[in-house]
Amino acid sequence: MEHIQSYTDKLTDWLERILLKGINKIDTKDMEELESLQESALGYEMSFLAQLLAELAIHGKSYTRAAQAEMEPLIVRYLYVAQYVHMMKQSA
Repeated sequence: MEHIQSYTDKLTDWLERILLKGINKIDTKDMEELESLQESALGYEMSFLAQLLAELAIHGKSYTRAAQAEMEPLIVRYLYVAQYVHMMKQSA
């Protein structure tokens, strides 16, 4: 159980850092960290969370590659993940 708590803390730290940095300033390093977090979610058999993180990564990569990419899908996926993690922490 401590491993899952440590994982959710890492995920929360990532979410907070992106929020403070500005979602519009997301970069490839952030996407690499997100992919690592997604792999950890799969390792902990958190398939729904892993799916949310994968969708966030898809939109994040799209945003970082294209100068004219829509930001709204990225923000929506970010908020889904943030809300899910918040609910996980409340139920723990």
